[in-house]
Amino acid sequence: MSEGTTRAVFAAFLGNLAIAITKAVAAAMTGSGALLAETAHSIADSLNQIFLYVGLRRSARPATERHPLGHGKEGYFWALVVALFLFFGGGIFSIYQAYDRLAHPHAVEQAAVGFIVLGLSTVFEMFSLSVAVRELRHAAREDDVPVRRFFGQLQDPALRTVIYEDSAAIAGLATATIGLALTVATGDHRFDALASAVIGIVLIYVAYQLAWGARGLIVGQAPPERVREALEATIGSEPYIDKILELVAVQMGTDQLLVMARVSVHDEIPAGDVERLMVRLRDRLRREHPEVTDSFIELAPADA
Repeated sequence: MSEGTTRAVFAAFLGNLAIAITKAVAAAMTGSGALLAETAHSIADSLNQIFLYVGLRRSARPATERHPLGHGKEGYFWALVVALFLFFGGGIFSIYQAYDRLAHPHAVEQAAVGFIVLGLSTVFEMFSLSVAVRELRHAAREDDVPVRRFFGQLQDPALRTVIYEDSAAIAGLATATIGLALTVATGDHRFDALASAVIGIVLIYVAYQLAWGARGLIVGQAPPERVREALEATIGSEPYIDKILELVAVQMGTDQLLVMARVSVHDEIPAGDVERLMVRLRDRLRREHPEVTDSFIELAPADA
């Protein structure tokens, strides 16, 4: 497991748990639908951090006879579970809450409590997001890739989920604050209901993004082009290799790659040297690219 990712998940769990408790108290005191929707959001986020931690632990297990390629993809499965839970436990509930507030108006009371809780929650969420963004920047700096491009290619479902969830939480808190302020200023409960609906839409969008990213990784996604080019450079640098006919690299988990290559060698190489070449090449791939957990090299004629 990545220590930075584990730290980000743990910080998000503690922050969301504290926020969920304070929001629940504030929602009960104020009767605000937007605050109730935010409470459901924070509860969903807290449980999601547990799912992510389970995924991190289980994906780090070594290969077994039943799972010869390891358990790396299990992290992607739990990321999909997180997306589904966020969709139903956060998004759908928030939209239902908006409908309920429109059909059965509730007066908003003790609004000051709501504003205090929303302000404190924003501080907690900003702290949690800052931890995740710091880990993202650190990882991008290690790979010498711009942060924005690195995030678009991020293969770590746990860190990606934490960043998405915390960003959605801050957007939801801003929406709830605006809805509560308009409700207090105008006395119209529909602003509070509208804020709850907007929060639901934001959560559904985030759930879709997380599910779509997990889908690509579960199906079997290639690593970034820079990784593929580095693998080609390592294989092609062997003096006995004539040509790389085909190279397939598949993401098997966070920092776990399966590499399959079909190469041709010079005709005058003795059979014994070819065997040693295959062993040396596999050793080099693992040594120079620690993310390569296994590799399969096949020989074929150059005109294959």
